Amino acid sequence: FTSKLEGMVTDMNLSSDIQSAFNEYVSEKEIKLETDLTLQVLTTGFWPTYKSDELNLPREMLQCITTFKAFFDQRHSHRQLRWVHSLGSATVVGNFLPGGKPKTHDLMVSTYQACVLLLFNSQDSYTFNEIQQHLNLPIEELKRYMISLAGGAKGKVKILNKEPAGAEVSQEDVFSYNAGFTDRARRIKVPMIAAKITQEEKDSTRATVDEDRKHAIEAAIVRIMKTRKSLDHQKLVLEASTQLMRHFKPDPKQIKKRIEDLIHREYLERDANNPNLYKYLA
Repeated sequence: FTSKLEGMVTDMNLSSDIQSAFNEYVSEKEIKLETDLTLQVLTTGFWPTYKSDELNLPREMLQCITTFKAFFDQRHSHRQLRWVHSLGSATVVGNFLPGGKPKTHDLMVSTYQACVLLLFNSQDSYTFNEIQQHLNLPIEELKRYMISLAGGAKGKVKILNKEPAGAEVSQEDVFSYNAGFTDRARRIKVPMIAAKITQEEKDSTRATVDEDRKHAIEAAIVRIMKTRKSLDHQKLVLEASTQLMRHFKPDPKQIKKRIEDLIHREYLERDANNPNLYKYLA
């Protein structure tokens, strides 16, 4: 558990170095990327598992990825990159003509929403079916992205027009570039339509959260005991709670359970004369 946390911290630091090295690589090779690219390279074993997809990236994004892959393969030929697009975000510059006057907005969107928007650089309208074939995204997921870009249920950020109007999407619905879109703000965060969550997914999420919190509690206990060497039960629970409060409100019963488990795994031991006193085992 402590090695995972250490691995996460190491990944974040290395990602910063990799980003700087990639920027130098692009500059030295005089490569002109059509979009800026900021990324984090994470080690699979240290982080939660995220599902992959078969997204067909637009040309602008594909150029960035192939350039980075060439750079990365030169430095780490034994490591394989797997792109997790669901964690990505983008800022897309949108040019509009409200009232016939040019206006520009910075649209803050997810990677998937950005992929949809970039299609409209080629033509002004597509059917839903055409967009799905271009991007190769699951139909139900793509429906959420399209509704979000067409104003959502309340029609707040209507970057695309939808014909026929409405919150339901069918294969033959037509989405078109809304040249008349305008907003007082220059930067606009386009909201996402939340997916419907099943009870099974809720239970799975809860189990994942509980598992992550278990590791966090154990890591906090070990950090404290490594420094203090010995500590009584109440003080250990209080210090662990204080450390963890920045992330979540821990249950004292859960902390006690993790202490017992660490004793069983011989990270800690009880004092022979005082069962409420714990000692750290190096």
